[in-house]
Amino acid sequence: MKAALLSENGFEIKEIEKPECKKNEVIIKTKYCGICEGDLHRYKMALENNELPEIVLLGHEGSGVVVEVGECVEDFKVGDRVTAMKEGAFAEYFAAASAELAKIEGEGDYSELNKDPLGEAVACCVHAGNRFNLKAGDSVALIGAGFMGLVSLELAQLQGAVETAAFDLLDWRLEKAKILGADEVYNPNKLSAADKEKLEEKFDLVIEATGVQAAVDMASDLVKKHGRIVLLGYHQSNNGIRQVDMKKWNYKAIDVINGHVRNLKEKRDAMELGYKLVDKNKIKLEEFVSEYKFKDIEEAFKDLKNRKKDIYKISLTFSG
Repeated sequence: MKAALLSENGFEIKEIEKPECKKNEVIIKTKYCGICEGDLHRYKMALENNELPEIVLLGHEGSGVVVEVGECVEDFKVGDRVTAMKEGAFAEYFAAASAELAKIEGEGDYSELNKDPLGEAVACCVHAGNRFNLKAGDSVALIGAGFMGLVSLELAQLQGAVETAAFDLLDWRLEKAKILGADEVYNPNKLSAADKEKLEEKFDLVIEATGVQAAVDMASDLVKKHGRIVLLGYHQSNNGIRQVDMKKWNYKAIDVINGHVRNLKEKRDAMELGYKLVDKNKIKLEEFVSEYKFKDIEEAFKDLKNRKKDIYKISLTFSG
């Protein structure tokens, strides 16, 4: 089978052995696979530092059809369409256990799966959204209008937020946030001192979705007393080390929530709920998902790395 392997030169598509079907796994013929910021981080690491990650076959946001079923698997069958949270999906086939899968409605050839539900990626947002603890009428600030930030914005609106604001350094991202219902949008580099003062302590919930120190600082300023900060950003720079103004956090008596999920069952539950929200168009993925052919994976990663305009999330498509 064809697979995209990461090297110090980027991604190279090579022929490798198709995975064997273990007794507690299924084999999935890949239809789509999303690209995660974590994948992008590994790509940058390989190119810029010549330091390869331990895993060179990436891709953990795969969707497709089950083509083989292990003897101990009871809840999936050949022909089931699924979305998965399992590494190794930058390939024509990948293996996954039942606990790493959610079913997609309908049966039939995988070509009938006409859009990528991005199960794992949406699950991360849905799980964090379950911890927003919003009340109808709350105000919400989103820092970072990328894919996860914009999905989180949609979730906050579904939960009853009546005032939402988005902050980002890229104006074209702010335009998209406005389309998705943000009441106000701000470029932090263009805020005056007076503007910043007006925004201080204005929001019941602040969602940090950038993974940089400046966003943590801004969240501390924007949140109200007894408000909440949900940290959803992928903090990798400076080895993930961050500083906080604990005096301010103590004074404001805020709740600080790690929005990430590591419990497999909770993540699968969120993946199933996320698929339903996408299927019912409550989460409008078509607004910010771009499709690239699998053979163009290197171009896709370059465009993400360069923050090409209007590219929020890329889904790789696999032909029949």
